[in-house]
Amino acid sequence: MEVIEYGELQDVARPIGSKRVSLRAALRETGGRIEARHKPSKPLADGYRGSDHLSLIERGGEAYGHTPFIRSFRCVAIHFDDALLAEACGTANGAELFHSRLMFENKPIWAITDRLALECVTPRIGQRLYCESLIGLLAVELARLGTPAPRQPCKGGLAPFRLRRILDYIEAHLGDNIAITELAALAEVSLPHFMRAFRTSTGEAPLRFIMQRRVTRATRLLVETSTPLSKIAHECGFADQAHMTTCFRRIAGNTPARIRRERT
Repeated sequence: MEVIEYGELQDVARPIGSKRVSLRAALRETGGRIEARHKPSKPLADGYRGSDHLSLIERGGEAYGHTPFIRSFRCVAIHFDDALLAEACGTANGAELFHSRLMFENKPIWAITDRLALECVTPRIGQRLYCESLIGLLAVELARLGTPAPRQPCKGGLAPFRLRRILDYIEAHLGDNIAITELAALAEVSLPHFMRAFRTSTGEAPLRFIMQRRVTRATRLLVETSTPLSKIAHECGFADQAHMTTCFRRIAGNTPARIRRERT
């Protein structure tokens, strides 16, 4: 994926196609407007006019970004791996099922791309894990866009021995930067399949499950030791003490400092 920033543009029509299925999301338009077109000189007849427009471009498809004038423009472009799309669609030729759809609106998909762009430009602990989760989620959401009827649900979760292997690995590496791709490889399944099967097996998405386990371990250290909060945050895989506090509020509804005061 890439986050793209443009300065002032005038009478521009640039190709935006790719050798892979790609999604482009407008994040900010200032002093003008950019639209996607199938042909440089042919405007779309019924494209979405909002500033949060999306354009899905099929593999090898022809498309152009056009503007008569704009002062600045920011967008994100995500290029999807064929194997990921195949798993998202449940068929080996999944990438072939994605056809170009320019200038459309989808608030949930746009929100995911916006979050993905923010993570891309703001390095933090767990960044790779989080971005991989979002890209996998995007692949599934885009696959569902073109699915007229509900697909067959996932048959089940991870095999017990694979789940045990994953859970043991997570517990042993809570202080590390755990990547979902590593967990999928450890389970010997594809990334989208792992994400679905893990949720089926545990009731939680991988990222949230890992954060819950970090909060649980940190809580034990808060209650049973006098280790400084900053050190506990580091040992449990949080970016810093402030990040740990944010995760505690979200998951435990409390703060580390208050838990230590109340239970010691």
